[in-house]
Amino acid sequence: MNTRLLLTLVVTVFASAVHGADAPKAAPANATTDAALRSAGLTSTQLLDGLKTGLTTLVSVAGAEFSKPGAVQVSAPTSMAKLEATLSRLNQSGAFDSFKASLSQAAATVAPQTVAVLKGAIGPLTLADAKTLVGGPADAATQLLRKSADSALRTKLMPLVSQALAANGTAAKAKDLLAKAGPMAAMAGVPSTADLESHLYTQLLDSTFGYLAKQETAFRANPSQFKNATAAKVFGLGKK
Repeated sequence: MNTRLLLTLVVTVFASAVHGADAPKAAPANATTDAALRSAGLTSTQLLDGLKTGLTTLVSVAGAEFSKPGAVQVSAPTSMAKLEATLSRLNQSGAFDSFKASLSQAAATVAPQTVAVLKGAIGPLTLADAKTLVGGPADAATQLLRKSADSALRTKLMPLVSQALAANGTAAKAKDLLAKAGPMAAMAGVPSTADLESHLYTQLLDSTFGYLAKQETAFRANPSQFKNATAAKVFGLGKK
């Protein structure tokens, strides 16, 4: 390597090091969170308490909503679209509507237990969880709750979903639809009992957390809806 090339390399490396040292560094996440808490007049303990109190309020609101008649509605599996279309052409839409009503009825039976599990999943949330609210999305608390409750929801709800579907004969109604649609529709088939259970469980959770996310967004936009002052401050963090 000649002297001129070596000198060029040394200068380049030195310049890069200098620029790197001069480059502004982003503030640590903890520093940003602490600054936001100081600005809101909150301690770390209040942050966690406010998160839990606010989530309890949101879950209670959801529970009240889902207890209303007809509030829980479940769609049929997409795999049944062809069967539904065939029944419609045969003027047998009523049979398919009855099947969907059975799905929704089963979901409504399980919904109160969903709320109970969610309330139980609020307690284990930690300060580290609470700090993610600072600078997080509008449904950050809902996302935290879904992650915390995931295992308990499956353990508690899947047996109840199975019982609810068996009790109102939803799986049997699905098979009856094939008989009404005739041999041409038989190739489409219907979901197995296990598939229906999985579908209902997923739909129930998506509906529940979808509603919670909308409520959280609304409460964040107007934190005064919380009766608890600490919860109002916590869910108002970052609000302009």
